[in-house]
Amino acid sequence: MKKGSKVSIIRGSSREALEWIQDSGLDSTQKSQLNTFVQRFPSMTYARGSDEFLEFTERTNRVHISDSFRSIFNALILPGDFPDFRVATYTHWTPRTDNTHPIWYTGDWGYANDQERSSLLQAHMFPVAQWVETGFSSLAINISDDTDSKVYEFTSEDILDDIRGNLSPDSSVFPAFSSYPEMISHIIELRLPDGTLVQAR
Repeated sequence: MKKGSKVSIIRGSSREALEWIQDSGLDSTQKSQLNTFVQRFPSMTYARGSDEFLEFTERTNRVHISDSFRSIFNALILPGDFPDFRVATYTHWTPRTDNTHPIWYTGDWGYANDQERSSLLQAHMFPVAQWVETGFSSLAINISDDTDSKVYEFTSEDILDDIRGNLSPDSSVFPAFSSYPEMISHIIELRLPDGTLVQAR
């Protein structure tokens, strides 16, 4: 999450997070996927984004977040100060599918700078997580199609290479998960700031 974007992040225990999910307008599948994640890590402090947070995010990144994603992020989000996380696998094929074990994602919302924004917008991507240690993998949502619920995986450098090579900017963008809740349900391990690893229950 970029500097200054902690505004109106709402924190709560796992019990409160389960209440947020239950009270949300998400469908039963999405609720079940988010519940699965929270129940696997009951000792964590969770977060959700208020409308003010989402409006701040849209304003600072100059993007529009669809109503479907807003509903999800109102229920549960993984902000930048949440522990790094590792997924068991992607549910769609990407070039990193066979080597997810070393990838630790951080909930790194938004664009790092205007140059990154310019290139990623050409591929219609808005980042929601990144392998910060290397930059070799990002997870993002499509902000050009309000009906697209998928989370995509790519490297920013590949998108830049496609643009420089006059290829379609989304040539190196791959669906990784069918939805953000599905992505969250595939998290199997957390890494705390002191390096402690927390395994899913």
